[in-house]
Amino acid sequence: MREGKPYAKLLLHGAQFLILVSLIQAVNTEIWYTGVVEVAYSDGLPEGSGVEVELEVDQKRADGSIQVDGFLTFMQWQTTRNDTTIPSDLVEEEKDFMELTPLSEVQEDVPLLSKVASALGLLIFGLTFFQIKNRAIIGSILNLLVLWIIISLVVLAPLGYIGGMEFGSGSLDREDDGESTVHQTTKGNSLINLIDGELEYEFVTKGYDLGLVNESNLDEVIAEAPGEDHRSYIEMDGVAGIHYGQFIVELVWAWLVLFTLAPMTIAFSNRVRIEKPQLL
Repeated sequence: MREGKPYAKLLLHGAQFLILVSLIQAVNTEIWYTGVVEVAYSDGLPEGSGVEVELEVDQKRADGSIQVDGFLTFMQWQTTRNDTTIPSDLVEEEKDFMELTPLSEVQEDVPLLSKVASALGLLIFGLTFFQIKNRAIIGSILNLLVLWIIISLVVLAPLGYIGGMEFGSGSLDREDDGESTVHQTTKGNSLINLIDGELEYEFVTKGYDLGLVNESNLDEVIAEAPGEDHRSYIEMDGVAGIHYGQFIVELVWAWLVLFTLAPMTIAFSNRVRIEKPQLL
């Protein structure tokens, strides 16, 4: 004799379906993430100058803005320094070492995957209502699909934007034929806020600008750091971070609770449940 309706599972799958339907609208209308980079020179000739970069990415666009602080101070530093560089000790990696999925592809794939996930959510609700066997296979596929959507939003989308950038010779600390900074050190610490979906890295970079070193003292400075009171000493503080949209944070928690822990709990409860003996 067939048992009664599995109301706990129906309630769970109903909640899953509502989450997935709301996800379709969220990925098309809300900001996926905001990337922020702030760098300020705190010591040396460029002290007081800095730059702030902010990037907003959603399903249709990736808009960035740049704000330069202390522009005159920065230009004075660039005018004062020369073009002294030394050969770089870094071995250039092959450009094709890792293929990154372009952001444009991620922006096209995520909405489609969200619709497929919603369809699977409705399907598993119907299979559960009619108590069709082997529906756990569909549930596992749905779980993995939601996980892949999360990975696409959290990992592939930011990397896709970085992979589409072309890094030329505009760096102040490194030229095409070498480096212009020696004895450079960077110290930092990571800040992770899982509740608000924020990842930040605060850092302090110190070094000596060869463009501000006299040619007569060049070898000495290259061989040994001359001290922080030297004219070529520069120091900058910065923070680089990424702030994910609130719907992504909610999706991560929903996947963990509704698509992973809750089904496992219900399945375990059904296995260990002791049925009441039937009276003859």
